[in-house]
Order: sequence, then structure tokens, then C-alpha cells
Amino acid sequence: MKKKIIISILTVTLGLSLLAGCGKAAADQTATDTQETEEAADNDTEQDTADDTAEEGKTGLANPWRDCTEEEANAACFRLFKAPEGASNIKWSIMEEGADESGFPGPLVQLNFDMVDEYGTRSFTARAKQSTDENEDISGMNYEWDVTDDVTLANWGMGNMQGKCYRALTDTETADLITWFDVEVGISYSLSVVADDLDGFDIQAIAEAMYNEEADTSGQYEDFLQFQADKTDFKDFDEIISYLTQGQGYAYVDIIGAKEKALIITELVFEADHSTNEAAVYVMKDGKPKSAGYVIGNGSAYPLRAADGIIYGGDNHHYESYFLNPEGDGIMVKDYVSDGINDGETPEYTGFLRETNDFGDDTVFTGGEEEFNKLLTEREKKPIIEFTMVE
Repeated sequence: MKKKIIISILTVTLGLSLLAGCGKAAADQTATDTQETEEAADNDTEQDTADDTAEEGKTGLANPWRDCTEEEANAACFRLFKAPEGASNIKWSIMEEGADESGFPGPLVQLNFDMVDEYGTRSFTARAKQSTDENEDISGMNYEWDVTDDVTLANWGMGNMQGKCYRALTDTETADLITWFDVEVGISYSLSVVADDLDGFDIQAIAEAMYNEEADTSGQYEDFLQFQADKTDFKDFDEIISYLTQGQGYAYVDIIGAKEKALIITELVFEADHSTNEAAVYVMKDGKPKSAGYVIGNGSAYPLRAADGIIYGGDNHHYESYFLNPEGDGIMVKDYVSDGINDGETPEYTGFLRETNDFGDDTVFTGGEEEFNKLLTEREKKPIIEFTMVE
């Protein structure tokens, strides 16, 4: 079975400090969730495979979920969470619809478990998916959120992982959700719970307890090039370029934190202007090329740009920029600001800005529409990165 491609140890990075990688879980439900059954739009967060099977019998729709072992789950998502200490009724399942054999996007992995405290038994649903779309909502939750908070998770991303907590209050129940996105490797995570009353409950603590420091990422591919070359070590940039195929491309860019130009490669070059919206970054580290992670724009309308050692991504709803982490071996998010718009929601501007590649050097974005639009306008003035396309 082919090894799974993984996106570099990075960044941020494109989490360590993410940020809103977790964000945007708002009320959007992913297409795959809404198609699980004709009743998938209800507020049931369990997504229990047995219940889905029963619903399948009613509706005649195929159940996209299947039970799996923890080993299978870890094989489908290389940096996976674990069940927290004290969990019971642990059940793993997987949905493979829409997954690519390269591993990006990967299958949707799900863990259901119960936790008992002084208030009784609470049932949780955790999900993870390898993805380059940091804005994808994999939670399956369909609520109007009454409270949202930006948080920084301990353990995950060396304690710098940015996430977002949500709470919905209804007449009959309370729903909590936390999401985060590891841009270093390209994985979306969510954890949710629904109960009669969650007053005083801290879902973030549960998410932090699920970090699995023993998750094995050895021997895995970090980007598309390693997957198609079937190797992870290269002697120099020229060897990396030699494995690119027709329609793919490369460029050299200056990036803060690197002693020399970085090599960026892409699976698809837009012929109109030789740009791209997604690329893997390689830097020289200890005399050898090192995969540093991904930088991401959004389609041909929002290609990657670069100026003054900074790479710019994002789209009309997100302002993102990147440089290297303090070690100089992984992509790190420099700036991240979002207008929070999802399907016509009221704008809610959140994010942070950094002057240096120090994880502690971040300033909370406090501006509004005018300041956000100014960032987007300034980004569009930066030169588009032009790639050399392989013929």
C-alpha cells in the first residue's frame, strides 16, 4: 500500500501557530456530512455508525462510514489524536469518500468516546482529516453559535496551536465545539459534545488531553513531490526539480528565516500567468533540502505572491502571509486575519499580525472592515510568483 503523503513538519506553522486554521467552523456543514443520510442535518454530533446504519435502512442511502481499528485510523491520518485518559466506549470509524490516494485530501477519521464526571456521562465526537483546506468544516455540527472564542491549545504545535471554541445554547441542550488546523502538516481537527447543560465545562482541556506525542510520522511523504518520487531525501534542489512532471512547476523565492533562496514547487501551474495557488516549500538545512510546508492561496483568482521575504496567500475572506519559523526549517504564519464570513454571516474580524518570526510576537487584530480591506488591497499589489512550468 502506497505511503501517505504528508505536508511538512512545519510551519506554523501553516500551523504551529495557526490560527484560524481551526476557525471558520461556523454553521457551514461540509457536503460529505450533509450527504451521510437524509437526516444528517440534525444536531446529532455523535455521527454514530450504528445509528447511520439504521438510518440507511430507512432512507435506502449508502452509509459512507465504516467501523475501523485505531491502527487503521492512524494509517489514514498520520498525526492523529488519541482517546483521553479515562475515556470509555471508544469507537473508531472512517469515511473514505472524496479521499485521494496521495493522502490529500485524506479520509475523514472519527473517534467517539464517553467521559464521566460529577455531572454524569458526556459523549464526544472527535474528527481529523488530512487537508490543505484550512477553512473546511469537518465537525458535522449545524448550530447557530452564540459564543465564539479564539484559544491557544497546550501540547498541540508545541503549545502554540491556535484554535477556536464555539458554544450554542438552545431550549433543550448546549453544544460545544473546538476546532484547530495544524498548518505544519495540513490536518483539520474538531471535537464536539452536546449535553443538557455544559455550564463550567472546558472542552479545550479535553482537546489538549488528546494530543498524541507518540503519533508516528516517520517514513511518510511530506508533499506531492515526495509521493511521486517515492523518496523523502534529495541531494539538492536540482534533484527535486528533476522529479517534477508535465504541468507542474517551480520557482525560487526569498523568504525571511532562510540563508538562501527557497525552492517552491507546485502540482499545477496556471498557464495564463504561470502562477499557482498552492505550493510546497523547500529550504536548505544542514546542507540538504528540507521540506518546510505548504503556502496556500485560493484558485487562480488568488495566486501566491511574494515580496520582501514574505509569501502572501489567502483570498477575499482571509489575509495570510508566511515566513520561516525561528529554526529556519518550517513555514510559519506571519499574519492571519479573517472576516469570518460563511454563507452570508455577519462579518467578524479576527486574527493576528506579527513583525518577527517569534511565536510570542503576535498582536491581536482589532480592526474592522476598513482595516481588513486595506490589508487585502496591499496584498494585491505584491508581485505574483511566476513558476517555470515543466513541459
